[in-house]
Amino acid sequence: MDPGSYRTFDAHYYTLVSKRRGLFQSDAALLTDSATKAYVHLQATTGGCTFMEDFAESMLKMGQIGVLTGSSGEIRKQCSTIN
Repeated sequence: MDPGSYRTFDAHYYTLVSKRRGLFQSDAALLTDSATKAYVHLQATTGGCTFMEDFAESMLKMGQIGVLTGSSGEIRKQCSTIN
């Protein structure tokens, strides 16, 4: 979530996170781990040099996650609670 570039899909989000201007607690959490902090810094200082490639790779990985259907899965009425 990047309010400054809501019409484009880019790596500007990382610039905001690196300045501690993220919108969510999970944004701030990226700076608490050395590996994700380094990634945020890389993207923020290089204009997202690997962002599009990294995003494409992550989408491919997510596409391989098995979706539970029928009696194996459930749609939660409240996300934080099992039905």
